[in-house]
Amino acid sequence: MENQNVMANAQGSELSSFRQSFSDYQKNQTKSKRKSKEDVLAKYFVPRKTKEVFRILPYKTAKFHVDVFFHVVSTNIAGGKKKHGTVIYCPAHNDPRVQKVVNGVPQVDGNGKPLLIPAPCPLCDRAKKLLAKQDPSLKGIKKDDMNTKQLEINESNKKIFAEASKWEAKKFYIVRGIDKGHESDGVKFWRFKHNFKNQGTLDSLYPILDEFITINGVSFADAQNGTDLSITMADTDFNGHPYKTISAISARGKSPLSTDPIVAKQWLEDDITWRDVFKPKQAPGMPPFEFLESVANGTNPYWEDTDGNNKHWVFPGRPDLEQAANTRKQNLDGDENENFEYASDIEDGQRVTISNVSASTVGTPVKEDAVEMTASTNTAVEEDEDLVGDADVENAPSGDYEDLPF
Repeated sequence: MENQNVMANAQGSELSSFRQSFSDYQKNQTKSKRKSKEDVLAKYFVPRKTKEVFRILPYKTAKFHVDVFFHVVSTNIAGGKKKHGTVIYCPAHNDPRVQKVVNGVPQVDGNGKPLLIPAPCPLCDRAKKLLAKQDPSLKGIKKDDMNTKQLEINESNKKIFAEASKWEAKKFYIVRGIDKGHESDGVKFWRFKHNFKNQGTLDSLYPILDEFITINGVSFADAQNGTDLSITMADTDFNGHPYKTISAISARGKSPLSTDPIVAKQWLEDDITWRDVFKPKQAPGMPPFEFLESVANGTNPYWEDTDGNNKHWVFPGRPDLEQAANTRKQNLDGDENENFEYASDIEDGQRVTISNVSASTVGTPVKEDAVEMTASTNTAVEEDEDLVGDADVENAPSGDYEDLPF
């Protein structure tokens, strides 16, 4: 009997390991596929039609929404134009704190613990530097008590404050759920702005959801007895530009997440998070921090696609990065590839050392196995190859997209 129990436990462990391995395999298959712009946009829930239906998925956190921060700034886009209202991820407000370093020395507090500060963000820094230009002499003085000179200083301070506000991170909310009008897209994320007048989307949602719980005694996100939200959109305009706005939200009554239990299970087990969708912007050869620096300086790179026969990256003021971004090359003198893979049975990432192999015993590869290259041919660009580099989406930088009305 004891042997049978041991064998059963061993088989159970093997089955559990296999299921975990299969799950990891499926995730890796999904991640390895290059996502098109349409694939990524399919994960955004952006109400556009007159009637939209959205279902909030069950959540494990204290709130059904996540509080996040993005900068809303002007950036360079195709055609040499400026795009106003580009939404960009803020590392200072969204990333974990980092240890403060002064003159190369990591700082600690009075208890010897690391002194943590917000992650660096060039856009937040620009806002702070602008605010520092305000004249502090007016502190504590009411406007009614100011003389002519002080009123002039006050007006100057207001202009500085208005300019700094353009660079500060803005608060948003993200809700995870299902777009019932496009269920095949799977889990989506609905992002909307915080409203300081308490007249925003979140302010409309809370009383509606609270009323549903009060009447039905069950969570609005319950997989069996939760509710779909009916969203009514209306046309409006701002500064002469038409756009859609939410005019009403209502709960539709109790219903299952899906009438198909297999589909419901897939949605409930999907572990995608908002961070998988709303990523920091970057460009080939330019990581997110440098990209933010370029935005702060007004020199952010962009994908130029106005001419269908000459699509390419533009890096204002950085011809070196622009050439590299628009050129595919194989660097024979490069360092070891960080993504170099090893056999899966090597434990803890350790390498296997074979002592009887040397340069003299390896031999010379046959001609069919060799790659023939010369200095004049190792930087060729293939016509059909996209030039995105490390961006997540073909022909566009990763992150938020210009055609989203945020």
